[in-house]
Amino acid sequence: MSVRTRFGAVVVAVVSMGIVACGGDDGGSTGSQEEAYSKALGVSLARQADWPFGEEENVCIAERVLDLLGVQMFIDAGLSAEDVATVEEFDFPELTEEQEADFVEIFLDGDCIDLGAFIADDLIESSGGALSEDQAACIGDGVAESDVYKDVLVTSVLGQEDADLDNAVESEILRLFTDCDIPLDVLG
Repeated sequence: MSVRTRFGAVVVAVVSMGIVACGGDDGGSTGSQEEAYSKALGVSLARQADWPFGEEENVCIAERVLDLLGVQMFIDAGLSAEDVATVEEFDFPELTEEQEADFVEIFLDGDCIDLGAFIADDLIESSGGALSEDQAACIGDGVAESDVYKDVLVTSVLGQEDADLDNAVESEILRLFTDCDIPLDVLG
C-alpha cells in the first residue's frame, strides 16, 4: 500500500468511525467529562486494526478531535464514554469543509504525529531498501509540508475526486524525487 493510500486510509478510518461529526460546541461539558471521552476515544483509535500510531499519538489526536468537535456529539447520540471506547461505528451529520480541513490539520501540523517520520518509515519498508533513510526522510518531510498532499487528504475525507489534483500529485512526486536527488527508476 502506498504512503498516500495508507495515510489516507488512516484519516478515512477516523472519519468512518464517526469521530468527526457535528460542530465543536461542547454543550457545557465538564473537564472530567471531556477527559473521560478523550481517553475513550484514544482507546477506540488504538483498537483499529490498521491504526499505525501509538498511545501518545492517540491521546493527542483524541484531545485535538474533542477540542475541535466537543463531546456533545457523543452525548446527543446517547453514547457514554464507555460506549465510545467499544463502539465500532456510529453516524453523525457531515462536517463543513472548514471543519474537515481543521480535522486533517490534526494529522499534518506535527503536534500529534511526526508525519515526515511516519512516511519515511513506511517508504523504507515498502521500498525494500531501494531508498536510503536520508532519501526517505527527504520525501517524508516534503510530503508532510506539501499543500498538494493536504488538499488530497481534505478531498479524500470529503469523499470527493479531483482529476486536476491527481495530476498535481504526480507533479509533486516528481518534484520531491528531483529535490531529494532520487533517480526516478526507483519508482519502478
